[in-house]
Amino acid sequence: MPEASASAESWVRRRAPELALLVIAATMFLGRLGAMDLWGKREQRASAEALDTIEHDNWLVAYIQCRPRLEKPPLPRWTIAALMKVTGLQDEWIVRLPNALSALAMVGLVYGLGRRMAGRSVGLASGLALASTFFFVIESRQAGNDGPLAFFTTLALYAAFRRLHGVPAEEPCGLPAETLGGRGWSLLMWVAMGLGFLSKGPIAVVLPALAVVPYLVLARRFKAGSRALLDGWGVLAFLILALSWPVPVLLSDPRAFDIWKLEMGQKAGAAGITHHRQRNFAVEWPWMTAPWTLVATWAVLLPFFGRGREERPTVWFPWFWAVGNFAMFCLWSVAKPNYYVPCEPGVALLVGLTSVRLLALAREARGAASSRARRFLQFHWVAMIAMAVAAPILARINVPELFPSILPWILAGSVAMVLSVALSVWAWCRRADEAVMASLVGGLTVAVTIGYAAVVPHFNADKSHRGLAAELDRVLPRDAKTVMFFRELDEGLWFYLRGRTLAAVPGSTPETNKGMDLVVAARENRLIYDERERIKRDRKILVDWLEGAKHESPYVLIRARSYDLFNPGLDELVTPIFREPELDRHPLVLLRVRDQRAVASGIGADRK
Repeated sequence: MPEASASAESWVRRRAPELALLVIAATMFLGRLGAMDLWGKREQRASAEALDTIEHDNWLVAYIQCRPRLEKPPLPRWTIAALMKVTGLQDEWIVRLPNALSALAMVGLVYGLGRRMAGRSVGLASGLALASTFFFVIESRQAGNDGPLAFFTTLALYAAFRRLHGVPAEEPCGLPAETLGGRGWSLLMWVAMGLGFLSKGPIAVVLPALAVVPYLVLARRFKAGSRALLDGWGVLAFLILALSWPVPVLLSDPRAFDIWKLEMGQKAGAAGITHHRQRNFAVEWPWMTAPWTLVATWAVLLPFFGRGREERPTVWFPWFWAVGNFAMFCLWSVAKPNYYVPCEPGVALLVGLTSVRLLALAREARGAASSRARRFLQFHWVAMIAMAVAAPILARINVPELFPSILPWILAGSVAMVLSVALSVWAWCRRADEAVMASLVGGLTVAVTIGYAAVVPHFNADKSHRGLAAELDRVLPRDAKTVMFFRELDEGLWFYLRGRTLAAVPGSTPETNKGMDLVVAARENRLIYDERERIKRDRKILVDWLEGAKHESPYVLIRARSYDLFNPGLDELVTPIFREPELDRHPLVLLRVRDQRAVASGIGADRK
């Protein structure tokens, strides 16, 4: 027994860095996961789709806003809905769990890939970098399609590397060109891309291809590598998975093809109709790589100078994953930062490779490179302390009304950051290189956990629909099981308003989506862009319904802005029951339809 205990203790000591990485990543992605209400349109839509799937058994196509949701592939929705059905839970934590678990798995894959590329130290540093990149953490703690896509992209590239390189690297200079892994890795690569296709469409093929193809070209292995990866059974598995949803949907609704074509055109900025604002994607780099922006930027130049030239066979793989795809997104006028989530593991690998190299250089006694590396480490420590000191100041400037209540928590996070820097410096002086980065990430983990537990929920209060749902339950009669809505509502209300049905005023919602309405209008040479004409047309739809003889429900929700635009004259048909104050989203008004027998018939002249 003592021998077994000693053996277990020895194993823990040997695996302490990996265990620390696991604890940090689990805390970062799972800690206080359900602390705040649904955040943003992506989470709201994901939750509404999952609820419709299990409540109405709409597994093929979900309905939100009382219309089919055909724009996005179904795998993330299926996963959330399955978890809800199995666990019986329908809360924020369960909605976000698939993305959080995907992020946790990606940390493991990045650790394994970094270790095979350049050793254990690089694997640990890469895993720590991914688990602490702010943008990746924030995106991974939200529901949506990007997390599963990122996981399957990472799995596909991990499998591709294992197929191309069958043995781990002993030196950072790369692997023998003739070494190949088993054919099962190429099969796994294609299966992963098929599941990625079911998560977010064709981009699941584009992202891995932009990493692997240039890598093989520069490694002078394009022909042999392509043959190794082009597996017949793998391609067949990919096609079966990728087409398993689109084909049944097309058979049941031929309009789906036009919607998918429009959606891809909008994403690429080539449709002529877009719901995304144009942006300069290149300026997002500092935010998407923080707090490792300096290291990541240095890593971009790694293959081109100094010792980086010797490491090219290894470095090009994550380089094209991170930088090649970044260049592609820079060419998209409407690309959004969340598109880059699947490329964050590539950035983490570059950061891991560069961090280990910097620490090794800084240990050298002489030389200009060694001196630069030491100054770089010192600057990074100072920058982390500056970030900790600036946090309370920024909170005071940006949210003065919340500052007194959140100040203690912000100070606690700042103290944790300062202590982590001190611990990192101590580890450096003790020559414990693996603890230098782990100490910094540990402080970041404490700060992020505090933020999500006690600070961020305050910022989300004005966006949440929880309070609205509670107010509606208070003012509506218990027997009012259906509430109508005009045009559209934020999907978060579907998640929080339980036990009641939200139904659209007939004719007020698009048949499929707004984009297709514009396309159909263009085909029919109808002008629907004029704001006055649109308001006049919408008002007529609402008034015609209010004057109708039958109403599925006498209660209707409408955006406050639309209600104000439609007046005067509307109050002759409805009684306002409740109006939300100004919020960080569209405030709503709850109306009750008056008894039309008691309303004078003069409203028709008013709306002409």
